[in-house]
Amino acid sequence: MHLRKTDAVVIHRLDFKESDLIVTLYTADLGKVTGIAKGAKRSKRRFVNNLQPFSYIRILFAEGRGGLIRLDEADMIQPLFRISEDISKVLYGSYFLEMVKEMTGEKESNPRLFELLVNFLILLNDAPPREEYPRVFELRFLDLMGYRPRLTECTICGMKSLSGEGTFFSYRHGGVVCRRCQAHARGAVAISDETIQAMERVLGMDLAEVEGIRFSPLVLAEGKEILPRFVQHQLGKGLKSLRVMEAVQGG
Repeated sequence: MHLRKTDAVVIHRLDFKESDLIVTLYTADLGKVTGIAKGAKRSKRRFVNNLQPFSYIRILFAEGRGGLIRLDEADMIQPLFRISEDISKVLYGSYFLEMVKEMTGEKESNPRLFELLVNFLILLNDAPPREEYPRVFELRFLDLMGYRPRLTECTICGMKSLSGEGTFFSYRHGGVVCRRCQAHARGAVAISDETIQAMERVLGMDLAEVEGIRFSPLVLAEGKEILPRFVQHQLGKGLKSLRVMEAVQGG
């Protein structure tokens, strides 16, 4: 059986039988894959402890039957152990992993999404956790999945230059709507010019700039109301990690 290598992030694991693991990975080359690691729970050489969620690893694998891959080895690329030492980091990281797990298809390669996920996990590991991180990840993730919010013109009538007009965000229409069109966008919520400008900046910035980004309290509050709900609207269901995060952090 032909063996291949690729970089990967562990996004979920499940015990299987006495000593095996079923592992869901997001990989650089194949996108999301599910694999079986035979004897992983007792292996002290091939897997060590490298198949925990958040692990950034290089795997040796072979294509298996029924869509599963067979994992032969997993070597750590960069330790990210500090994520597990802070509850906010765990909550944010779990949210990132669940978004990727739930909103991507099997073996749909997206190298830019892999880069986004790795960059944010390294950032979580190395820097203090801040509310800006999930908001930036949500926007960049939505963009890569084809759900980039439309922010520069009304998504119903097409009017541009909405600044100062009273603007709303419509989940159903995928972006902003003007005051005149609000009546046709049930469930739309008010959004400030400042938040729209911050979202546009995030969508155009280099990932290297993320650590230094700062949002005002207004942008943080509006982003927290709008973006998680927009993610779940596109998915068509709630995310468990988001519910946990809201419960722990108080909404």
